[in-house]
Amino acid sequence: MEIINVTRFMVPFLLVALSTSFSFLVKAQDVPEPVLDVSGNAVRTGVNYYILPAGRGNGGGLQVASIRNRTNPLVVSQHADESSIGGYLQFSPANPNENIIGISTDLNVKFTSIHISDSSTVWRINTEIIPQRYLVTVGGVEGNPGRETLSNWFKIDKYEDAYKLVYCPGVCETCRPFCGDIGILVEGSKRVLFVRSDQPLKVTFHKI
Repeated sequence: MEIINVTRFMVPFLLVALSTSFSFLVKAQDVPEPVLDVSGNAVRTGVNYYILPAGRGNGGGLQVASIRNRTNPLVVSQHADESSIGGYLQFSPANPNENIIGISTDLNVKFTSIHISDSSTVWRINTEIIPQRYLVTVGGVEGNPGRETLSNWFKIDKYEDAYKLVYCPGVCETCRPFCGDIGILVEGSKRVLFVRSDQPLKVTFHKI
């Protein structure tokens, strides 16, 4: 009677199984952790949200404003009054096939409750209004990730028990952009969003 060597037949099967499992784990690791709104649900592409500061006494929501007698571009600013929720926004990831916003992924931010006749409401970085200050303004371009749109891409990262907004675009492999957290710069009576703050604006996301 012939004795069959089971091990000889099992090895190829085990190799295939291990290879499949490894591929699955790699793919799972490639999926970023989702950003969550205050209800614990994933923040989604094309859905309107208010960006509000975490905790009480930290001001209100976001709007656009004019500073230094400049109406073009308008800056992104924060209401000083915490009872003001500001305008609502949408997020668009660099990968158009993604419908959930992930941690530390490149995305466009745009106001959808605000309409400006001569400008888009897409966020961008601007150094023209105040030299050496990287302010967040509107007037950016949505989509088309790459060198030409480098100033239009932002990220959302975890920060303590909430989130922070970050400028550190990764849409151009050969570019070496500066990076920084987004905080508040007080300009006159306005609270303007700007990059490279040592005190990030801690935010939460509220679905309409």
